[in-house]
Amino acid sequence: MPASTLIAEHELGRHTLFTARVRTAFTRVAREVLAEDPSTPGNPLRISLARTMINPGDGTTPGLAPVIAADPVISAAAAAGRDDANPDSAQAAVTDEEILLAVRRAWNLTAGVGPATS
Repeated sequence: MPASTLIAEHELGRHTLFTARVRTAFTRVAREVLAEDPSTPGNPLRISLARTMINPGDGTTPGLAPVIAADPVISAAAAAGRDDANPDSAQAAVTDEEILLAVRRAWNLTAGVGPATS
């Protein structure tokens, strides 16, 4: 499997189609979070992020796509599918399901929820 480079992750995080897919994934996961049990650890921060994702600001910036592009599963899939002759190849190699799972993995980190303490 080809190794991902930081510049490749940066390019992926700024790719217009990838950014649109990530925004949609964040919106979909936000809807899930808004419906979750209020006793979920970190719920207030999780809900705050969900409300922000449901009411996005400027749609011309990459938003949180760079966070998802740096996810190891995402960057590996993009690197494996990258074809320098096709500028859309890296983002096209990442499935929607991989993006949704990466968004779910990144939700607490992005919301500012720290690791659980005993």
